[in-house]
Amino acid sequence: MPRPRIQAGEIGAVQITQLAGDRFRARARMRDDAGELRQLKVTAGTEEAALADLHRLAAQLTSGGAGALTGSSTIAEAADAWLVHATGRADAGSLAHSTLESYESAVRLILKPVCGAVPLDQLTVGRCDRIIQAIMREGSLSKVRKARAVLGLICGYAVRDDAIPRNPVRDVQRLPMPEKKTSALTSEQVTAIRELMHEWRAAGGSGPRPNYRALIDGMDIMLGTSARVGECIGLRRKDVDMTTSPPTVLVDGTIVSTKKQGLHRKDAPKRARQRRRIALPAVAAAAVRNRLVLAGSGEDAYLFPTKTGRPMSVSNYERLLRTFVDDNVAALTALGVDVDEFTTHLYRRTTATFVERAAGITLASRLLGHANEQITRASYVVSAVEVDPMPIDILDDVLGS
Repeated sequence: MPRPRIQAGEIGAVQITQLAGDRFRARARMRDDAGELRQLKVTAGTEEAALADLHRLAAQLTSGGAGALTGSSTIAEAADAWLVHATGRADAGSLAHSTLESYESAVRLILKPVCGAVPLDQLTVGRCDRIIQAIMREGSLSKVRKARAVLGLICGYAVRDDAIPRNPVRDVQRLPMPEKKTSALTSEQVTAIRELMHEWRAAGGSGPRPNYRALIDGMDIMLGTSARVGECIGLRRKDVDMTTSPPTVLVDGTIVSTKKQGLHRKDAPKRARQRRRIALPAVAAAAVRNRLVLAGSGEDAYLFPTKTGRPMSVSNYERLLRTFVDDNVAALTALGVDVDEFTTHLYRRTTATFVERAAGITLASRLLGHANEQITRASYVVSAVEVDPMPIDILDDVLGS
């Protein structure tokens, strides 16, 4: 009967021989991941040490390499190994450093304290579900959604490392969707808010506001382009073309801040596929002209610069907006504005709502740079209460008067 074929990554029969001087030699054949048969031979002071060294040498010839995960590895160990892999992707440019830092904080602050000591081979679907539900009881929905996503990525890495046969996170119960924001500004509110910002420059509770112009111009550009705040303040002189009719702006970058790189412009929007050139409505074109006057002379000069020519940070712009809201709570409330939802994201949602109601969801989705219309409808467009009266004609024809 022929000897069974050694499979890829498998070690054949191990022979251990005692040598002179209390040394032991372990020998075996193994087939590496490429299917090549290899001869392994190690020596050590004890039989157990020789066997362990042989298995360690075998592990180095597989794709897992030394230190590969096993079923007995804990979630904390798997997370650390996965983060090393993710760091390599970030250094290679295939993963944003801001995303990597988000992963690291989720591992350090959420997963390790809750389930870091759990072995991978004990991570059943039920246990994963209980872990996620425990995080939900202690924290916010956004926190648990991040934890679930990162735990799923860690388990996916463990599957690829042959530590576990399948990813148990995939089968846990679905998390509730975050409550949809239902506020959007009307054109009348936008006009009134702009007037409030003009008045606020000298009447603010904390004294004159030299950056009030940036607040107004940023609002007008975000409303006119659907750009996110980081994309708006990341605009440079070379990104706008005021010679065409209508003028256009190229959204192909955003301002981010990471521990490793500090404040800088990432040469892609939130998603690389969201690069888009947008025709500017009159109000946004006027705001861009205001910013061009304040920008430096170089093609790379930012439209929202600091005194040193660096880009304005997202946190500084949002802090300026929060200060304006805090100083004008009564006036904004009188206008019917929900001050709790008055963030820069309200501008993007308002633009999506305006465009969807006038021209449909397809155009709104393309303007926002979304991959599909469902994202736009689920998270950005505020549905009108009134139903289009067109069905009246249809039903009158079918049912009669």
